[in-house]
Amino acid sequence: MTPIPFPAPVLPWIAVGFAVTVAMWLAVAVRRRGAARDQALKALDQVAELAGLMVAQVDLEGCWQLIPKPLAALLGREESDLSGRPIIECLHPDYHEPWKSGYAALLNGELPSLALEARVPRPDGSEIWIQINGTLSLDRGGLLRCVQTVVRDISQAQAVAQSLKDSEEKFRTLSDNINCGVFLYTEVFHYVNPGMEAITGYSAKELLGQPIWKPVHPDEQHLVRQRGEARRRGEVVPDRYVLKLLHKDGHTTIYTDFIARAVTLGGKVYGLGTAFDITDRVLATEDRLRMERQILEAQKLESLGLLAGGIAHDFNNLLTVILGNASIIVEEAPPKSLLQACATTVVDTCHRASALTRQMLAYSGKGRFVVEPIDLNTTVKSITSLVESALPKLITLRYELGQDLPGLNADQAQLQQVVLNLVTNAGESMGHGKGVITLCTGFQQLTDADIAASYSGQELRPGPYLFLDVADSGHGMDEATKAHVFEPFFTTKATGRGLGLAAIQGIVRGHKGGIWIYSLLGKGTTFRVLLPALGAPVAVATQAFIQPDDWRGSGLVLVVDDEAPIRAMTATALGRMGFEVVEASDGQEAIEVFRRHASALRAVVLDLVMPVMGGESALEEMMRIAPAIPVILSSGYEGDSPNQGLASGRPFLQKPYTITELIEKVRNVVG
Repeated sequence: MTPIPFPAPVLPWIAVGFAVTVAMWLAVAVRRRGAARDQALKALDQVAELAGLMVAQVDLEGCWQLIPKPLAALLGREESDLSGRPIIECLHPDYHEPWKSGYAALLNGELPSLALEARVPRPDGSEIWIQINGTLSLDRGGLLRCVQTVVRDISQAQAVAQSLKDSEEKFRTLSDNINCGVFLYTEVFHYVNPGMEAITGYSAKELLGQPIWKPVHPDEQHLVRQRGEARRRGEVVPDRYVLKLLHKDGHTTIYTDFIARAVTLGGKVYGLGTAFDITDRVLATEDRLRMERQILEAQKLESLGLLAGGIAHDFNNLLTVILGNASIIVEEAPPKSLLQACATTVVDTCHRASALTRQMLAYSGKGRFVVEPIDLNTTVKSITSLVESALPKLITLRYELGQDLPGLNADQAQLQQVVLNLVTNAGESMGHGKGVITLCTGFQQLTDADIAASYSGQELRPGPYLFLDVADSGHGMDEATKAHVFEPFFTTKATGRGLGLAAIQGIVRGHKGGIWIYSLLGKGTTFRVLLPALGAPVAVATQAFIQPDDWRGSGLVLVVDDEAPIRAMTATALGRMGFEVVEASDGQEAIEVFRRHASALRAVVLDLVMPVMGGESALEEMMRIAPAIPVILSSGYEGDSPNQGLASGRPFLQKPYTITELIEKVRNVVG
């Protein structure tokens, strides 16, 4: 038979019970065998000594009647000092009442035996703990004679028990007050501290006995199971990592610094886990990384803007020469001739090249906007025919335009470009099959919550906005594609430059607006463009069409440009219209020529970016000499458009320009 293991704290009690049983048995034997009394008492003393027990007698008044020397020595007194004295005098005052009540209950037959553990102060100032077990002793006539007691020194056991209690109390205090979750587990929770309750929202009662993955975020439950099983098998697995928990409320994600150890308790292996709530730190890190990405994006845009500006300036200067001269050839060539057809192709190609440059500038935020109050619905409707012609015939275009919408300050041509690009992009997403594209406009009051949810990282402020939705029934996009759609030169098509959506983002950003995308694979895509709204609707203005005529000019015009081909082309175009032209190659030369001919000049065409002296500095000096002479500013870089100082509000000629655009500007200023 397998022996039954007893915990160490129980063994002294077994020994006491055994000794008391033996003593009682010997007492009965003594009564039956009076002749063997002395031998039995001697045997009893030997048994008691082996068990560390001291047998004494207490009279019915609770006084020492018979006390062995070892017990007197244990109590720090002489036998003569104790004999006849109340046993209660040896006990600490805290135990006087328990002794009195227990002793009385024993004498009255209310208890079969007396058991008491008590502190005993000794004369030398030290203290011990004793255990007293008492039973009634009867004489041969069955009358109560005394109380037979067995006393044992339990100071060492009590010290061990107190040490365990102190340790448990310290652990409990530490566990209850530590600023983290602490838990003991196997497949289920065996212990959970208040810190774990605070982190997860579950009470200890709700977690104890439950699977350890109950508070774990669904994304990581498999990982917890896998590593927990491996750890209990003794395998080496990471013992520290960031673990996501899900709060009891079902939607709050908690990030914890999780540390796990394997511990052995009572011969069984448990997992001991600690979880520090680092949610604030993780979110702060994500915010910092998001800010860094925004800064990098801003730097990228700034770099691209500088690059695009430089390219635009030089490229547009070249296009101005080509476009201007090709325009002259178109007008001078015989109608419907091969020469006119070739020159027309050159003009069209120059316009396409100029549009590409504008797209680059729009993406970088360097584009020039002619901002004025406009009506969004009118802007959308104004390019209906162009939009529909850009779509395959199997695609249906629907309009859901809001009524009584407020106006907005915007560049109508740029917004038309946004609509055209978004619709074209939606049409291409549906291929050659059937589909529906819906254009929807409306009003939205944007809140901080809306910005955080859908427009994070965009420079939007709460307030009134107009929205333009372009929704398609195409294939939709996955998250990876959505993350790149606004990057320049990114495209999912076999052909294309990948600048359409990038340019849209630049235009919207330039109007202080934002873009939100909602897309699911197989469910289509919706682009929402937000633009700041005005306080009231805008009256739609109608423009009269001006029929061309045979207008001709006269007088002297100063053309200032550092590119000789541009000066030559401009002089030729103006000469054909009846003007005389003087030229200057930089700002300093322009001032000298302007001063000499101020009395005869009717207009000046002034480039803004030139060596030696720029156009704005030259303009300032010209206004001191003759402020009444009209000046038309020109540049190949849209970022140079006049918007402040003396340049503000003056006519602006964006390179590349045709001779028709040149003549129209000059005509407007000379009358």
